[in-house]
Amino acid sequence: MSRDGSSSGPRQLIASLLTRPTESQSGQPALPVPEASAAEVIATAQRITRLGPSAEPCSPTPQPDLLRLATALVVDEHPSASSWSAADRGALSAWVAVLIERRGEDGVQHLIRALNRV
Repeated sequence: MSRDGSSSGPRQLIASLLTRPTESQSGQPALPVPEASAAEVIATAQRITRLGPSAEPCSPTPQPDLLRLATALVVDEHPSASSWSAADRGALSAWVAVLIERRGEDGVQHLIRALNRV
């Protein structure tokens, strides 16, 4: 158990996933959204991140672990990700990581719903 009383199992699992080298896999992306430009997806992520209750200025300054998580589970899984520049992928990863930090899985689900409406 950790100091806050929670099990360390999930944290260890996430840490092990983040430290593994990424494997390139062929096939369909896992994120259930339509193809879109990087600018469109970044703008949507920014808008959703700014909807939160936080009054602090909103700029993407994510925690490194959340940045890797956002890249692996959201950005890399977007069906258009392979056509985006490294800079665009990095910018989107930063915004998604901040979204995860502020709103957790609910933030990611809100992003997916918003991208499906665009």
